[in-house]
Amino acid sequence: MVNTRTDADLSAAIQNALQTLLPKIHVEIREEFRMSSGPSNAGGNPPPVTIHTWLERFNKQKPHSFEKATAPVDAENWISHMEKIFDVMGCEDAFKTRLAVYKLEGNALAWWKAYKQAKGGDVWLITVTWADFKKLFFLQFFPRAEQERLKREYHSI
Repeated sequence: MVNTRTDADLSAAIQNALQTLLPKIHVEIREEFRMSSGPSNAGGNPPPVTIHTWLERFNKQKPHSFEKATAPVDAENWISHMEKIFDVMGCEDAFKTRLAVYKLEGNALAWWKAYKQAKGGDVWLITVTWADFKKLFFLQFFPRAEQERLKREYHSI
């Protein structure tokens, strides 16, 4: 024969446990939801914290390499291409320069290595922001005089 009677003490203990645990579970669920679905983290994956993870995600975007500017606008187009990828990835500024430099080839890579070495190597590289890199890159591959010439040409149309 099955006991169908309820024990008042057991029932009270279960009720007490539920009242104690449910608010905690609710907070944990809310926190988990907040951490996995924020606007900068729509995919549910946390943003990368190492260059290796950023590099893996970056390469999946099939970024173009840059070797030289056959026309000055090539440099501007390449930077725009990099920024488009960085935007879609939600890339942190701290990684942008290193990722872009990874795609330099030939003459551009030789220029960058020489410039970096002259400035102090990897110790200096850590301090280079994306804005700094773009300025240096444009000075080398899209000089100010050429930018001004193209602006004048554009405005005369």
